[in-house]
Amino acid sequence: MCGIIGNFNKKKLDNDSKKKLIDLIYLLNCRGPDNSDYFFDNNNFLGHTRLSIIDLSSNSNQPILSNCKRFVMSFNGEIYNFRKLASLLDENNIVNFSDTKVLVELISKFGIEFTLRKIQGMYAISIFDKKNNYLYLARDFFGKKPLYYFHNNDQIFFSSTLLPIIKNSEIKKEINPETLSYYFSYGFCPTEKSIFKNIKKLKPNSYLQLNLNSWKLSQFEIHKKSNTNKFINKFEFKKVEALLIDSVEKRLISDVPVSLLLSSGIDSSLVSYYASQINKNIDTYTVGFSNSLYDESRDGKRIAKYFGLKNNTIMLDSKNLTKSISDLSDTFDEPFADSSQIPTMLIFNEVSKFSKVCLTGDGGDEIFYGYNRYQWFLIWKLFFKKNILVNKFSKNFLKTILYVFQKAELGRKILNKKNLTTNKLEKFLDIFFEKENVYEKFLKTSNEKNPITSNFKSSKNLVNVKDLRDYDINNYLVNDILTKVDRSSMFYSVEARSPFLDKEIYDYLENISPNIHLNIFNRKKILKNLINQKLPENLISKSKKGFAVPLNDVLFSFNREIIADFHTIKNDDRLRFINFRIIEEILYRFFTSKDYKLSYQVWSYYVFFKWFKKYQNNINS
Repeated sequence: MCGIIGNFNKKKLDNDSKKKLIDLIYLLNCRGPDNSDYFFDNNNFLGHTRLSIIDLSSNSNQPILSNCKRFVMSFNGEIYNFRKLASLLDENNIVNFSDTKVLVELISKFGIEFTLRKIQGMYAISIFDKKNNYLYLARDFFGKKPLYYFHNNDQIFFSSTLLPIIKNSEIKKEINPETLSYYFSYGFCPTEKSIFKNIKKLKPNSYLQLNLNSWKLSQFEIHKKSNTNKFINKFEFKKVEALLIDSVEKRLISDVPVSLLLSSGIDSSLVSYYASQINKNIDTYTVGFSNSLYDESRDGKRIAKYFGLKNNTIMLDSKNLTKSISDLSDTFDEPFADSSQIPTMLIFNEVSKFSKVCLTGDGGDEIFYGYNRYQWFLIWKLFFKKNILVNKFSKNFLKTILYVFQKAELGRKILNKKNLTTNKLEKFLDIFFEKENVYEKFLKTSNEKNPITSNFKSSKNLVNVKDLRDYDINNYLVNDILTKVDRSSMFYSVEARSPFLDKEIYDYLENISPNIHLNIFNRKKILKNLINQKLPENLISKSKKGFAVPLNDVLFSFNREIIADFHTIKNDDRLRFINFRIIEEILYRFFTSKDYKLSYQVWSYYVFFKWFKKYQNNINS
């Protein structure tokens, strides 16, 4: 895994401009601490920082030049089928080449479009065609690897993360109110947009082509996605298992030690099982909490032992919690407020001491219909959408019952056992009384009024559960889950690999009927069937805890800092579009009135406060 950066200009770069560009490379050092280098060609610049995973020699340092000298490439990621694709090339001893060398030679021989459709892996690629004077930027199918870019009539500047753009004094940075409004609602920035105006993220499964002569910028889709609604009910468990085994095996290819993230959940347990069948000499890592409601360390240790793997428990305490929170704005150089980022950072920090590569269970919930919102959607559609009894009176009646239930000690015990927060219950109750377009309400941090008035248009009305799952893959997966994992792992120079996010698995399941995956009583049925064959019943987690943290406790421990930050930035003219009275009211209700359903909203404010204070000297008005 690596960091890439580049700048292509119409006007000639002077020595001072070149020095500034070289200095920006080092802002990506955490993504690639093993080597850094750059390439200049008149007005054009490519830079690279390397985390050595495959072929540790200098032969795979980048930017790399093709044998024909036509193509220069700076590439971040891993190509898992590079050994198979090497057979298409004529080079001597090609099997000894790295995925980097195979990739650039494939492009040289077959072109960018052919190559992008053949490779399997995660990547953000920049390619300069010196002969035809074209620049290409590409991003993988699921969007595992990030790529930001700024483009105007004079230049294009791109980078793996936002930080080099933030620190580039040649680019104006104005906060985009529409993006920030979206962030306050969902905790992350939307696909293709960044926190700044005119700075974009390359869409997953696409590539840009910039004609450096005419300066025309074009965008193309790499893989055509099926839009058919014709589902098939034929399904083979053996086929899915074979694809999963192959996916795990490909992701264990490395010239450095590999480890596994293991919770008590189905996804990471299956990845650990398949990895254990290939190599028993792999360490697993589990996050532990003193609060038993969130702790999975005991179950994780028992599962690892059953598979014959060593387990390491990393306890989240007040000391490392404070350290993780203090690093938030360095780790995430764009506002990001999924509170599971805290234990994710913690575990990758620990993993980095022993391993450069780590397999995770991410993507299982999206590919295999694992989220409870899919079941809630089915319930809503079946019982509530067209029910004449669904009205304001019945809604208020149910809210009253819910309020009394959660105040009772027995009610709280039941809700805690089911991992149902007040926030979730009230959200689901509100959703059930909607008549259409309920998807985004599932994702919102709360139903409170947004402090920014925005014209952001909601997604199209999603009419069936596969629509929700597909929109999750294109939205929540890339902008929340993969953003969290990429930034948290790369901040500590660890490459995270996700076996469930394999295009061959996705393609096989694409037209399988959702009924195979879930119903109103059960979800993720395929993976549950598989794990039941691998683990005894007493080791299979009965309730999914996720990677949650005791957020209320966290926020109250930083109460003074949050309030102080609020007062520090509320009068900043660059934030004049924010209604700080709304934020002040929500902070008061949470900290003074103990309105705990607002915890996710307050967390999003706190993360933004910290981010703005960190980068305020680089933000324009």
